[in-house]
Amino acid sequence: MTPPCNALGIIPARGGSKRLPRKNIRLLAGHPLIAYTIHAARKAKLLTDFLVSSEDEEILAQAKRYGAPTPFVRPAELAGDQVRNIDVIRHALFKMEESRGIRYDILVLLQPTSPVRSCEHIDEAIRLLHASGLDTVASVKGPFKKRDPVAKTIRAGVLEDLCPVADYSDPEPLYMYNASIYAMKRDFFLETGRHVSRRQVPLIMDQFHSVDVDTEADFLVAEAFVKYLGLHSEVTPCD
Repeated sequence: MTPPCNALGIIPARGGSKRLPRKNIRLLAGHPLIAYTIHAARKAKLLTDFLVSSEDEEILAQAKRYGAPTPFVRPAELAGDQVRNIDVIRHALFKMEESRGIRYDILVLLQPTSPVRSCEHIDEAIRLLHASGLDTVASVKGPFKKRDPVAKTIRAGVLEDLCPVADYSDPEPLYMYNASIYAMKRDFFLETGRHVSRRQVPLIMDQFHSVDVDTEADFLVAEAFVKYLGLHSEVTPCD
């Protein structure tokens, strides 16, 4: 059983997108892309609160329509191409702690570009963070056999970098970040300004649930997966 804690889910969704304009509210199988992440966050049992952070009024309106809290408008200075996720997380954390009058123990970053991630994945990330004693959990896809400079391996339940010297005969399975879920302890995040740690726990997700929408091709793949899994029939607006 997971000990009681306050966990905050943060869905960052700025209006600007160069590769896929307005992708966060582009219709995916009949619903805005962001609606699928909102649906998963609403169903997650271990999130105390969650919110959508955006500077864009249309995104905020759609988020609210699908049941997401939108307690503030993100400042324009935190909405540019060069703004880091850590700055968005920090801003959302302080705003929520001030308005709710509570202190969060765990922060969970949920990118809206991962529409096939489920509420079970979110809850499992929080459980893994508690059970491991480490500071962060990152979702990964795999396993793969082909080596890649950014690939990771798992040793004793911990996600680790590969050895600098590649041993192509080494059969150990490899994994890569899928950018779907990053869970971190609040104090670690504020002390280091990072949402990943040197030693972190992997949350392994299959290829279906690891789709990350960054290009037109990704969007078409995500739509096919959403329809295949029937997720579009589960997501409904609240109005």
